[in-house]
Amino acid sequence: MAAADTQKVVRVTGERNGLVEFEYGVGDLSLVLELILPPAAFGDFCRENAAEILTAAPDRLLNEAEQAMAWRPSDVQRRI
Repeated sequence: MAAADTQKVVRVTGERNGLVEFEYGVGDLSLVLELILPPAAFGDFCRENAAEILTAAPDRLLNEAEQAMAWRPSDVQRRI
């Protein structure tokens, strides 16, 4: 797959103090970055990176191993 054809996606995961929390992935979507930006900067980020915004929830996890690996660092932070 050529660099120009690499899929870029964004999934909004929440809002905190007026900021947009989201995950950004390129190509292999098993690895994503968690980012937080003001709404205007989030829009600019998506536009400049030509990222598709995913609106559907992730598919249901199939087994315990997948569930164990599905947590995000922000999930832990919210429990503290």
